[in-house]
Amino acid sequence: MRLPGRRLSYLYVVIGAALLLAGFGLLYPVRHVEGFATEVRINIGSNLIDLVLAVLVLQPLVLSLNRNAVRWRNRLDYRDVIRSIERANDHVDIWKYWTGLLEPTHAAAFAAAVRKALDRGVRFRIMLTDPSCPDAAQRANQVAPTDAIALMRENIERLDEILGELPPRHADHFEVRVSPVGPAHALYRIDDWLSYGLFRNRRVSENYQREVRVAGDLGGLALEAFDNRWNGAGLREIADHYRLGVRTPGQAMEYDLEYVVLDGETWVDAGSLRIGHELSITSDGSTPYVLTNAGPEARDRAAALFAHKYGPDRSPSLLRLAAP
Repeated sequence: MRLPGRRLSYLYVVIGAALLLAGFGLLYPVRHVEGFATEVRINIGSNLIDLVLAVLVLQPLVLSLNRNAVRWRNRLDYRDVIRSIERANDHVDIWKYWTGLLEPTHAAAFAAAVRKALDRGVRFRIMLTDPSCPDAAQRANQVAPTDAIALMRENIERLDEILGELPPRHADHFEVRVSPVGPAHALYRIDDWLSYGLFRNRRVSENYQREVRVAGDLGGLALEAFDNRWNGAGLREIADHYRLGVRTPGQAMEYDLEYVVLDGETWVDAGSLRIGHELSITSDGSTPYVLTNAGPEARDRAAALFAHKYGPDRSPSLLRLAAP
């Protein structure tokens, strides 16, 4: 149990007074010894010099070395991450293509740790990668035969389930965003400590991990990169990741359509809508679009991205939103 600040200050005063009295008691009986005054002055002077060196040089150096200390891990232990989340008191940040915490082996334990941490007021920020984006395809090629696309999709689905199970009082403390570009590095931040790894031709959890303090130089740079991306453009919440709001002219009808983005153009699962139908994207205001078809090659590529995003067992009616 930590003492409150005022009680701790009183303790320091008492200890200081006790040491002063002890020193006086040791020196007083020998005050008449020849050279006593000179020895006292020499010792006081040398102690003052030692104190100045300790305060101005040694203490800052030790603090800097401690702040920038790096702990190396051979791999990431997800069970250890979950135990750290169970002890967290402030923040948990995760930045990955996908995380093993949400795979079947660890998903239940992770969800339980999240609920306990939220009850303590811990804030979560989780940023994963859109499985239909180009960076996701590149990462999937790097870690093949691991089905990275399916793992990214299942991670987002699992987070959607967790969000749906949370009570309203926790809604603001558990934030999830989906990025259309991959992360700069794999990052797990829990309170004052941050673990990060670089992307190689295998899963990050199987590579060396650097564990650093958030307040240090390396930790500060890693967290700054996360914050910049978290507050950057193009991120979507899970609802916006799955659905695109559109409306017909005059706002007569509104639809939430499943969609993918191919080469900067939006393709939607049109359902009952037909080619030539005029629409505007709700978030863009009144910018007009027209549902159009495209060549078989573009349509097949859009269908492949749709399968990455929503799963392979789908038969979407994909049409492109184009300027009229």
